[in-house]
Amino acid sequence: MVPKKSIFERMGLIEHTQKEEEFGIEESNEAIDFDNVPEPDYVPDLTHMDLDVKEEKKIEITDATTEKLLEPQGKLNVDDIPKNISDKLDLIIGAYEKNKLMTIDEIYRNSHLESEVKKTIFMTDVYLKAIPENLPLDIKRETVLNIMNVSNISLDDLLNDAYKRIDSLNTVLEETVSTTQEVFNRNDATIRELEKRIEDIKEINKNRKKFQEDQNTMIEYEIQKIINLVEFVKPKK
Repeated sequence: MVPKKSIFERMGLIEHTQKEEEFGIEESNEAIDFDNVPEPDYVPDLTHMDLDVKEEKKIEITDATTEKLLEPQGKLNVDDIPKNISDKLDLIIGAYEKNKLMTIDEIYRNSHLESEVKKTIFMTDVYLKAIPENLPLDIKRETVLNIMNVSNISLDDLLNDAYKRIDSLNTVLEETVSTTQEVFNRNDATIRELEKRIEDIKEINKNRKKFQEDQNTMIEYEIQKIINLVEFVKPKK
């Protein structure tokens, strides 16, 4: 039986060999349509496919390894660690802002409160100052309310603005008290540590002084003992 030639042998690219038969390699039973075989120039280059797969696998391994390295260890909270210089700057600026004396205008501005006086509770003060001071308080109040009504200024809006301002001021007040307490606690802890260190140093000095006295007494006693022996054996003049 004449062995079948491969597609490459029929195209004249390689010579016919019987290695497949010698090594017992079975021929495929599938029929090949030689009439539809593409020209070599139109066969796509697939030599890079294996390389691409390897590189893709390498990237996947690298990503997996990176994720493993970034996993939190023990009680470490990764969210607390600044990931870039911007986060570090935010922490520094935040610490600075906590220790910065804020003006009332800054507090209102940070809370995004209304800046137009006509829409704030302070419009009441503007109207109040326009009324003669010698009028009774009830008449002053009634006059201000009438002016606001004529000017289409909502009392509810002004009271709501007052509530927001008090709330923002109170928030800063509470934060200031809390931050100050944190500073006190931290400094008190430092003071206690320093006081303990001072006491430890004093104790070291006390023990060293006792050591020196004992050493001096022992040596002086030995010196005097030797002197006495020398005096005993030394010839008399």
